[in-house]
Amino acid sequence: MIEVAKIYEDVRQEGLNFGLPTTFLKFGPGPEYSSEDLVREVLMHTRCKWVCIFGEGTTRVGTGTLVKGLSSVGMYIEVETSGEVRDPGWLHTVDRWIINYVKDGAFNYNALRSQDMIKFVVKGEGDLNFAKEGFEDLKLFAGTKYVKLGDKKLKNEAFALVRKYDRSRLYTG
Repeated sequence: MIEVAKIYEDVRQEGLNFGLPTTFLKFGPGPEYSSEDLVREVLMHTRCKWVCIFGEGTTRVGTGTLVKGLSSVGMYIEVETSGEVRDPGWLHTVDRWIINYVKDGAFNYNALRSQDMIKFVVKGEGDLNFAKEGFEDLKLFAGTKYVKLGDKKLKNEAFALVRKYDRSRLYTG
């Protein structure tokens, strides 16, 4: 069973799907669904082609079955999770991953593909320095690295960082 805190539609505000209508499944405390029931619930309440799964325990048992079910009805799946969790066996059944970077995390960043992304949240100077180190560690990563900027005073420095690396983006909203 999968606990879902919220199901809603909105426009994607970051990543390669920026601007696309998306159905969001936020995992967390809330009603429990079987994977099959959750696929039905999504189909009844959305006309979006993209589904973003995020929140608590996005790589838990049952999510792979959910991803396969949503894919089988023509939906595209994006999963956002932390680099602290181990990558699941169903890694490549997802259309796109967004991994919140953690240095020496359990997620195998080398298993990611060119359509996948690694995210750095920058809310202060320390976060920006961490992002600089992470971008350098990931310089051979084939996917997209991006900074989600929370402190507008760091915009120029963050811009200089993403300008330095191929396939890098900056989101300031």
